[in-house]
Amino acid sequence: MRPALSRRVRDSWPLLLPSAYLLHLAEEWWGGEGFASWTARALGRQVSPSRFLLLNGIVWPLFAVLTVMALRKPALAWFPTTFSSIVLVNGVLHALGSLATGSYSPGVVTGVLLYLPLGAYGLVVGRRRLPPRTFALAVLAGILVHVLVAVIAFA
Repeated sequence: MRPALSRRVRDSWPLLLPSAYLLHLAEEWWGGEGFASWTARALGRQVSPSRFLLLNGIVWPLFAVLTVMALRKPALAWFPTTFSSIVLVNGVLHALGSLATGSYSPGVVTGVLLYLPLGAYGLVVGRRRLPPRTFALAVLAGILVHVLVAVIAFA
């Protein structure tokens, strides 16, 4: 019985993704001066607070539902790899933003401590479990989704 429980827990790791995303959003909102103010000061282009809330108010529930569905439907097995790519890219960008500006980028703590290891783990798992073409497309989709969200956020 114990190995089955261990396998079930191991196979449920994607549930950490929406949890990490929620913690990351909290840090971006309440951390330091807040992500909206930091982007205006550090990047010269603000992600408005209303756009931040609207965008993440749509994306977080969507990603949470897709993550749960991916655990139940083999046809969506690619989604945790896509989500992992998104968080990995986001964690790297937060770290680079903090390094480049010499300031605290709200989201960098969860980006480095949660997103980098979780994203890397997700890519390792995806590489092992998905066919090579599916894996590559899932990673590419994650990168493209991150770019799209950034374009919408800064529009």
